[in-house]
Order: sequence, then C-alpha cells, then structure tokens
Amino acid sequence: MGEQSIPNALCPLIRAAKIVGLGVSKLILTICFLAGGAAGLAGMVEVAAVQGRANANLAAGYGFTGILVAFLARQNPLAIIPVAILLGGISASGGLLQRRLGLPDASVLVLQGIIFVFVLASDALYGRIGFLKGKS
Repeated sequence: MGEQSIPNALCPLIRAAKIVGLGVSKLILTICFLAGGAAGLAGMVEVAAVQGRANANLAAGYGFTGILVAFLARQNPLAIIPVAILLGGISASGGLLQRRLGLPDASVLVLQGIIFVFVLASDALYGRIGFLKGKS
C-alpha cells in the first residue's frame, strides 16, 4: 500500500508503525475484518433483541450517510466527529421538518444530496474560476 493513497492525517502514524516494525497492511486488513464483524454483530443484536424480526425499518441508510461523512471529512479522523454530528443533526431533524413545515420525509436526503453536490462542485471548480483563485 503506497503512501499516495493514504490521507495526509494518517501518514505520520503509518510511518511510526513501520518504524516500530508493525505490518501496516496486515493490521489495516485485520481491523477492517474486526469492524465488519462488529457491525454484523450489532445488526444481529438489533434484529434479534430489539426488533424481534427483520422489517423495513432496518434499512435506515447508515451506509450512505457514512460515505457522505467520510467524504466531507476528507478521511480525517478528527474531522469525522463534527461532520457526523452535523449530518446526524440534519437526519434527526427530518421528523421536525415533516411535522412543522409540512415537508416530505425525503427532504433530509435532498438536503444531504445538495451538501454533497456543493462540496463536489467546490472541489472541481477550486482554482479554475477567477474569484475562487487565491491571491498570488
């Protein structure tokens, strides 16, 4: 795994792990397997203990929100926390938007999509438009 594909925030940690003699690729793969197992175990407990059966309420869209959080935080571990709180607050406000303003339930997904599109557009247009260029 080359250091070009790794976010800048993690590069010092990976270099330190290599100096100590840890197998970084093997460690990352092991942690991914453990995280997947923990997510599967949490899903099993949710179905078996809380819900009692599998139903449509289990598809809450956590995957989409997780991808959006990771993208907006630029894979920075410290930035993930405030971004997750922001998007969690937007998701939690869906019921309030529906009751108070009469908006449909999908308005939260539309708001998250708009945020995603603006961040993508800002990345694509940064430095290409005159007023977005930094002072030289």
